[in-house]
Amino acid sequence: MTDAGVFLAAALATLLLGKPVIGWLAGIRARQTIYAYAPETHRAKEGTPTMGGLLLMLGVVVGLTVWGWQTRETLIPMLVIFAGAVWFAFIGLLDDYWIRRWTGQRGLEWKQKLGLQLVAAGLSVYVLWLVASGAEAAESLLGLASEDTAQLPLNLLTFGLGVLWVVGWVNAFNLTDGLDGLAAGLTALAMMGVYAIGAGQGGWMSYALMVAGACVGYLWWNVHPARVFMGDTGSMFLGASFGLLTLRYLLTAPEWQAWGALVLVGGVFAVEILSVVVQLSSVKLRGGKRIFRATPIHHHFELLGWAEPTIVMRFWLAGAIAAACGVSVSRW
Repeated sequence: MTDAGVFLAAALATLLLGKPVIGWLAGIRARQTIYAYAPETHRAKEGTPTMGGLLLMLGVVVGLTVWGWQTRETLIPMLVIFAGAVWFAFIGLLDDYWIRRWTGQRGLEWKQKLGLQLVAAGLSVYVLWLVASGAEAAESLLGLASEDTAQLPLNLLTFGLGVLWVVGWVNAFNLTDGLDGLAAGLTALAMMGVYAIGAGQGGWMSYALMVAGACVGYLWWNVHPARVFMGDTGSMFLGASFGLLTLRYLLTAPEWQAWGALVLVGGVFAVEILSVVVQLSSVKLRGGKRIFRATPIHHHFELLGWAEPTIVMRFWLAGAIAAACGVSVSRW
């Protein structure tokens, strides 16, 4: 099975499964609620089915299944990354649905969510390191060692950096998911950039194409006006997939060019989370003064009067340029 084949398999799966999955989400009353601080134009989106991240996960599962028919060895690192991303999706599912059903609250508090993310990242990063190191522990745990070994040693500093890397991307993707098609389109571009950077590193890099394909098929249902939203279930799954996959690459290529290239590939996501950090810092340090009209920064452009599809398309263009720049840096 070629890489193009798994991309198409994931894309077709999300495209064809979209209608029944959206119907099921509507049936269990998984509906979007709009926060009070959101732009007024978002009020019409109230009640749209959410938790569409489950559809994205189904697409990746189909891609993994198709790939597994070809080889088992390169499937193991993919499954480790997928399992870690599913754990984050479970946290998102708690926030999107279960907490609201059980307690009537809007979802998890940010401290609860961050605590769960740190635990999930810590365990995911540790297992990823075991597999990448080719250690005996990995062989006994998963039955196979990795096809290539980590060059970055595991210690307290590198472990902490790995956890922060993953949690940072998870929250960046989560904050970016605010307009129809925005996060899914940017993820597809970023994942194709990651694949271009690390395609020669190992077959496990094809996981990037599975995620990209799932996002492309999902966009059929998510472009403006969206029929489904991915929710935290989807944004955390995509962010963790990006964070863990890129960390897996960095373990075997720890040079500064690789770090810089991957930050560039996810550049739009990085700008989104940085806009929130800058805004909050300005409000606290400058007596309530704001730099942007609203954050994440895509809301700033909404309040400037840009139409939602215009913002999304221009952010996609920025994402494509960022991915191309990242690939160029990786070739130095």
